[in-house]
Amino acid sequence: MSTAPSSAPAAPVWGAHSPSGWRRAWLGLLHTIPARPAFRRLALWLRKPLKAVFGPWVDITVWGLRLRVRSQGNLSEQRLLLMPQFLDTAERLALADALRGGGNFLDIGANAGVYSLWVASLRASGLRVDAFEPDPELCTALRFNLATNALDSVRLHSLALGASEGEVVLEAGAGNKGENHITNAIANPPSSAAPIGIRVPMTTLPVFLAREKLTRIDALKIDVEGHEVSVLAPLFSGTPRSVWPRLLICELTHDRESRLAALLSENGYTLAARGRLNGIYRLANAV
Repeated sequence: MSTAPSSAPAAPVWGAHSPSGWRRAWLGLLHTIPARPAFRRLALWLRKPLKAVFGPWVDITVWGLRLRVRSQGNLSEQRLLLMPQFLDTAERLALADALRGGGNFLDIGANAGVYSLWVASLRASGLRVDAFEPDPELCTALRFNLATNALDSVRLHSLALGASEGEVVLEAGAGNKGENHITNAIANPPSSAAPIGIRVPMTTLPVFLAREKLTRIDALKIDVEGHEVSVLAPLFSGTPRSVWPRLLICELTHDRESRLAALLSENGYTLAARGRLNGIYRLANAV
């Protein structure tokens, strides 16, 4: 399911959860620390007093955007709240360079939409962002932030991507929505056991690209908790090389057998740089 940003964000409007007093001052100080490795330890130390003093939601201004983020239960949003300048800095700079003149960006496993929001904040002419996130709660929050900032360049797709079309089950991560993952297990089994997940639709990248008539991907970020090969293999086997992303950012922490690294190498990608969690790949001889 594809949705455009809602024109009427859910109440209360942005600003209702803005920090005040010493919390606001401390957070402002934390955000001014230079995003250099030598200052990271200082930022980690300064964030400790703030981690437990916010309510469930906090309204902040980051990258020129008015955002509402969770203070607990999602590490991605906590990083955006407390240390946005340190959040995947190398990856964000690579995207800014690749998309400064516009282009098509795919954010697969968008979570709270940090990458989509960053790219949209560039306000580049001719930019299109397609964000894929199967978690309904994360989608609701992201729609609010997109609408609040009138980020019409972002299209949110409440579905999963994989190796085939159909329906799969989304299981919740243990205390961290960033660890949500897809499984083929039966949702809500007919027993006294607690539900193990929710059913969500799934499609493949080639099907999506054909439906949207997209013939070029300038940049792609993927973080789907170890299912990256299932998502990318159909792209490489089912679309022309001219479609493939020129810049590809993917999490490598789950690639213990190097299946993802091998797939990328086989299809002409080279590792240009590495962040704390992600590899930054570039397609050789891209046109």
